[in-house]
Amino acid sequence: MSSYIFAGAFAVSLLGSVVQAVCGFGYGPLNMSLLPYLLPYAQAVALAGLCGSTTAVMVAVSGWRYVNWRKVWPCTVTSVILSGFFVWLSARAADRLMLHLLGGVLIALGVYSLFFSDRIRIRPTLRNGVIAGAISGVTSGLFAVGGPPMALYLIGVADSNDEYRSTLNAHFCVNSLMTTFMRWRTGVFTAQTMRLYALLLAALLIGTWIGGKIFHRLDQKKLRKVVYGYLIVSGLLLFTK
Repeated sequence: MSSYIFAGAFAVSLLGSVVQAVCGFGYGPLNMSLLPYLLPYAQAVALAGLCGSTTAVMVAVSGWRYVNWRKVWPCTVTSVILSGFFVWLSARAADRLMLHLLGGVLIALGVYSLFFSDRIRIRPTLRNGVIAGAISGVTSGLFAVGGPPMALYLIGVADSNDEYRSTLNAHFCVNSLMTTFMRWRTGVFTAQTMRLYALLLAALLIGTWIGGKIFHRLDQKKLRKVVYGYLIVSGLLLFTK
């Protein structure tokens, strides 16, 4: 493993964990817009999934008393069922195809967040929870980017910022059990991936600590616009790669 790969992965993981700690989500989209330039697609997804779930555990544990399972269980059950299958599917797809699909997903998520998220309100019904969980399961399994569909749903359900962030990351903790197991079963956890993950734990700890400090001080709406504006550019780059 070259120092270039480690330095790049460390910087991306640090930034991604800060964003996730502040916004409740964002590690997967941000990391998957950059990691495929450093690692083969399957390894990038595996590393993003491991690091993202580790960050989710840190955030969920810090706000465990705010977790509301009653509001999220339809999403979590649906997501767990679908994510395992799509992990298996992504392990058998061509890297170029997956990069193009990922680029399209990032562009769509960026456009939605920037231009439509303030106009469209998702009602917190059982049906919408299942739909959000299904979309999250598909995108989590394919791209390790399952956060945005769940975030859009929980924003309309949670009674406070703390409940939103903690419940969202508790969902990630449960869903990551399935995705991590399936990625292990499909053989995408290489020795290099695990070594890099171990080295990046410091970045995750530092980033989560920084994000927790600024969680109640930063305008999250502006932060999301910056992140998703960047994701549109990243999506275009990946789509044409």
